[in-house]
Formats: sequence, C-alpha cells, structure tokens
Amino acid sequence: VELAAAGDHEGAVRALETVLRQEQAVVQQMQDTVLSSVFERLAVGYNTLGMKYLKEGDSGLSLKFFQKADALTDPANLHMNPDTRLVLRAVTYNNFGCFYKSLGKLHTALQYLKRAQAIEEKNEGRCQNPAGTQLNLCALLSQMGKHGDALVHAQRALYYLHDKDGSAADSGAQQGESLVCVAYFNMGAEYEHLRKWPQAIQAYERALQNCGQDLGDDHPLTQQVGG
Repeated sequence: VELAAAGDHEGAVRALETVLRQEQAVVQQMQDTVLSSVFERLAVGYNTLGMKYLKEGDSGLSLKFFQKADALTDPANLHMNPDTRLVLRAVTYNNFGCFYKSLGKLHTALQYLKRAQAIEEKNEGRCQNPAGTQLNLCALLSQMGKHGDALVHAQRALYYLHDKDGSAADSGAQQGESLVCVAYFNMGAEYEHLRKWPQAIQAYERALQNCGQDLGDDHPLTQQVGG
C-alpha cells in the first residue's frame, strides 16, 4: 500500500506477487475479504503498469500486464469479491481496447470496448468510468468512419456525466469535469463529420463553456477547444 501510494506501482506489484508465491501458508489462512483486497490491488497495479508502458511505447510489456489483469479478473477467480471483480474486468477490457487501438487493430479494440460496455451496463452505478468507455468508443468509431455511431457514444458519455436533472455530476475529481468538455467537443466533431453545422457549433460552444468554467481559460484543454 505504501509503495503504491508513493507511486512505485512496480514495487507494490512485486511485493504482492512475492507474498502470494512464497507465503502460501499465510495466504491460505487469510480471510476472504483480505485475500480479495490483495487480488484487487494486484489487478489495479497490473492495469496501471499496463497503461504506463503503453504510454511509453513498450507494447510488449504493456500487453504482459494487461494479460495478468485479465487472468486475475477471470470469473474462475472465486477469491475476489464478485462486484469488485466485474468492475476491474471492465477496466481491463477498456485498457485492452486502448492497447489494440494504439496498434491499429481497430476491430479487436472495438470487441474489447464493447465487452467493457456490456459489463458497465449490467452493473450501472458500480463501475468506475462508464463515461470514459463511451468516449473511447466514440473516438474509435470515428476513426473507423462510423460517425453516426460515434455521435451516439458521445451523447451516452454525457448521460453518464450528468445527473438526471441535467446538472453536472459531482465526480469529486477534475477528470470528470474535463470529460464533459471532451464529450461536447467530440459531439461537435461528429456533427461536423455528419455535416450538421448548427448542432456542431452548439456542441463546440458548450465544450468551450464547460472548459472555461471547470478548468479555467488558461488550461491546455480549454485553449485546444477554443482554438
């Protein structure tokens, strides 16, 4: 825990793997909740490292960690809390989608993102970032030239990011706020591809308005949208 909190995710993963590998007697005596917590931290660590190496361009090492997360969140792992396992399964599938998109394997990426979406729709309210999955699907489908479908996913992202009364959801994090900007900006881009100019202008204006309110006029995302 201390290693992860300090940003040393590799050290944290190695420590947990060592315990599971070398301290079998201790592991067997662990309460189910404790063992589930260990597996949960490992799955989070694997996904974190997978994305880290993906951003650094090391696809081989990135894939290795995503595969470990995939194995750990498999339904056969009865030691992990079922709800937690599904949440982390969706995260893993989402990251696999980003991984294959980065390799240009768009159809494989789409399969993984749809798997993530299916889990999130069945477990609404429990999964970590369904809006992020929708935006990933939007970007992928746009790249595939399916702009009508991409627009639908941008709209779904906004549904997840707002309360039923239309006000911004209290995510407690700047990421949620910035995702609203991205969603409106992506909507504008898809409307533009579909040659629906008034809707595109309106979406771009909403993107700029939200960026200015949530992030400030000097934030790079605000300047990008305003440009």
